[in-house]
Amino acid sequence: MSILAQVLESAKAVDADYINKKVPELKQTLDSFRNEVVTAVENVYTKYSKKSRSNDALLQKVIQAQQNLSVLREKADYVSKDLEKTNTELYKNVEELESIEFSLKVIENLQVILNLIQEFNSEFDSKNFTKCVKVLTKLKSILYEIPPDESLDVINVLRQTYKEKEQWFLNGLKNVFTDNIEVQENQDQTVVLKIKKQNDTISSAMKALYEFTEHIEHLNYVIKQLWNAVLVPVVNSQITLTESKDSSFVWLTLKVQDAEKKSHYKKVFKNLKTVFQFLFKNFNYEVGDNLTSLSYIGNDIRHNLSELIIKNCLRDTIPSNVEELEKYKIVIEDTHQLEDVLLDTKIFDKDTSSILEYASNIDVLFINKKCEEYLQKATEIMKKDLHDMVEVGVPYDPNSPLGHHLQDFPQCSISKNVQELLKLCENILREALNAAPDCSGRLFVTVSNIIIKYPIFVSDYHKHYLATLPQQIALFYNNCNFISHTLREWNTVYCSKLVNLLITCDFNSEATQLPIIAVEIFSNYIDGQIKLIDEIMSGAQLDGSTIEKVDPKTEKCVRQCLRQQELLKTVWHKVLSYNIYNKHIGSIVDSLCKNIINSIIKFEDIPATVAEELVDIIKLVLTRAPKLFTNPREITLFVPLWYKLNEVSFVLNASLVEISDRWADGKGPLAMQFEAAELKKLIKSLFQNTDIRAAILTRITDIKIKS
Repeated sequence: MSILAQVLESAKAVDADYINKKVPELKQTLDSFRNEVVTAVENVYTKYSKKSRSNDALLQKVIQAQQNLSVLREKADYVSKDLEKTNTELYKNVEELESIEFSLKVIENLQVILNLIQEFNSEFDSKNFTKCVKVLTKLKSILYEIPPDESLDVINVLRQTYKEKEQWFLNGLKNVFTDNIEVQENQDQTVVLKIKKQNDTISSAMKALYEFTEHIEHLNYVIKQLWNAVLVPVVNSQITLTESKDSSFVWLTLKVQDAEKKSHYKKVFKNLKTVFQFLFKNFNYEVGDNLTSLSYIGNDIRHNLSELIIKNCLRDTIPSNVEELEKYKIVIEDTHQLEDVLLDTKIFDKDTSSILEYASNIDVLFINKKCEEYLQKATEIMKKDLHDMVEVGVPYDPNSPLGHHLQDFPQCSISKNVQELLKLCENILREALNAAPDCSGRLFVTVSNIIIKYPIFVSDYHKHYLATLPQQIALFYNNCNFISHTLREWNTVYCSKLVNLLITCDFNSEATQLPIIAVEIFSNYIDGQIKLIDEIMSGAQLDGSTIEKVDPKTEKCVRQCLRQQELLKTVWHKVLSYNIYNKHIGSIVDSLCKNIINSIIKFEDIPATVAEELVDIIKLVLTRAPKLFTNPREITLFVPLWYKLNEVSFVLNASLVEISDRWADGKGPLAMQFEAAELKKLIKSLFQNTDIRAAILTRITDIKIKS
């Protein structure tokens, strides 16, 4: 080994001895420091004794220990590389050094924490709230970065102390708010906004809260009160505002005069400007970067305030006629002034829905209001009674296949309010012809909306009558069809002229939909009448397979059915058109004929006396039913089973020879109304089994097979 190597090896050995000697001494010193710091913290925060005055001295000792630690650390790093395998004691001491370094850092942080707590108390007493926030933030950062150390339970005590300080701080700021601004709601319908004159305390408190929590909870509560108790009444009610002051405070007193009535828009605007100028003068503090107390308030309420002013104030100023429209520029100027105040005070910003833009769009607002009024007026017309009616259309023409020309509306009755409604719609369409394109479209759509609304609204609003009164059901049917007919005329008269202004302009959809709805409601009633016929006839004692005599209930039920149709004639024959009336009365009469025919045909045995009585019952129908129709001779056009009912009556009262002659080898009237098997069954129930009957039955069967 060279002399240089021996010297270096000797130096390393000396350093290792030095480290091994100093580490235990440093550990002993650290334990002493630890005990002193813990005792100091416990005295202040656990045992509540006097504040420790040795904190600075302890901190200096910690710093000196850190310096000693650094020296040992450097030496250990130098020698550990070559002594790694040979000096176990040195390695243990190096590990001990790392542990000592960690504990020493914890103790140093405790010393800093104690200083920060004292600094917070001092700054809070001086009302330097923004400085308090910085101290608390730093304190929290240090406290919660310290890893667990089972020998320092006092850390948990300090963390609890931090939480108490934080809550104490927030409560203190709340008290500052309470002392400086308050909204008092009194039972005499007065509200007082009380603000302390300009001072640095409230400014510092708001800055501190905003920096600490990113919101100002206590100001949020004041904003909510301001909105509900001041701003909403200013817009929605008749109120007065009074300002007052003394040496320390200023007041704005709101007195509600009539909560149900609104003030004129000028009064509302004036009061709004008074409120916000009062706040701007007495409560305009800097809260943060580019943020003031009023812009903070604005962030919360600006969009709701804009909506409140537009919906509950400006909307009421929209004119209803051209004369008022020409004077509306005054409202626009007043709105401009109000918006300037709201922007200057930072209540509004550039992104807020502009009340001036709303007011300036008066042409659209004007036409929208008129359309709303038209729709409201139309709704009131729809509420009128349906039974107040008038006759319209062209009379029935017996020489025309349809009873009238295709372009004509058949004579019937409609509700007078339909004429009134159509007159309103026609006036709107005339107005659309002379309006600007945008307004023309809005007016056209309004007419369309009125027409679409008619069947839905009327069928619901008058639903009780439309479910029970046949006259009103018929009128509603006619009303819908008359409107549909008129719409097709308007396609030519108005839509052809509006088509150049609008993308689509016709009433084809509405004209198609109205009759569909009308038919559905009317058909439901007809179905109900047919069902009623079935229910009445179910009690006629004709439901068996045999019959020995005709029950008195049979004639009674038939008469009841006829009477029911006679009542319908009373209310329908002057309401419905010729064809519609006869068609639907015919369907009901046909259901009665079907009941009687089916009941008779299904009997297996009909005595002669019963047959005579059944003929008498059929005669009731044959005599009274034709009178239900506008022209009794046209009953066969509307009652498909009318001829068959006559033939049943004939068979019941005829001989076998007469029946055979009327069959006429499958070419007679009987053959036109009866299937062979059906007629054969009726013959079997009426006549005894004889050679003549058998021959006739065979002939009828053979004829039907050949045919």
